Formats: sequence, C-alpha cells, structure tokens
Amino acid sequence: MTSSKPDAEFMDKLARQGISRRTFLKYCTTLATLMALPPGAGKVMAAALTKAPRPSVIWLPFQECTGCTESITRSNSPSIESMIFDMISLDYQETLMAAAGHQAEAALHAAMEKNGSSCR
Repeated sequence: MTSSKPDAEFMDKLARQGISRRTFLKYCTTLATLMALPPGAGKVMAAALTKAPRPSVIWLPFQECTGCTESITRSNSPSIESMIFDMISLDYQETLMAAAGHQAEAALHAAMEKNGSSCR
C-alpha cells in the first residue's frame, strides 16, 4: 500500500521555493478535480509526485549556434544551477558537460539506455 503523506525531502525542496505543504496538496487536489478523478485522488497524486525522479534531459544541439545554451546559462529565474540540481537531470549537453570525446559519447549512450532509448 502506498503512503499518501508527501516525502519530507521533497517538501523541504518546495519550502525552499516558497511553496507550503498546504499549497502543494491544494494543487494536487485541484488538478485531480479538474481531471474528474474520484475523491482521494489528490492525495495519491501528491504521493506519486514526491516519488517521481527528475526528468532526464539529453540536449542535442544539431545546427544550433550555441545561442540557446548561452541564453539558458544566463537565466536567473530559475537559474541553470537550480534547474540542473533541483528540476531536471541534464544527462548530456556538449557545451555544459565536463566530459569530451569518447567519454561524452559513453555518457550519451548510458543516458539513452537508462531511459529506454535505442543507441543506433
């Protein structure tokens, strides 16, 4: 049986962003209501959201002139640091990653395999 109580670590992250436990639960309940889900679905949704991993991002620039990368590194709300450490898992981005050459390609393939993509 899944606990409907939100994870403490997740709630601490939200609190640092100015979002209270009450506000989070109201959001989940409102979202469940808008989706016409049965009573109690908001609590289940809140519990599921606290356990969800950060989305994996594989950023392939192709014909980009690195203008997008420059823009995102200069953003301040949210900052690139808070995005990478709190919101997403940036698994591959050529300009921002420390690895290069074979190590970068290995990181790309590992991220793709971890997330169910084919490495062709």
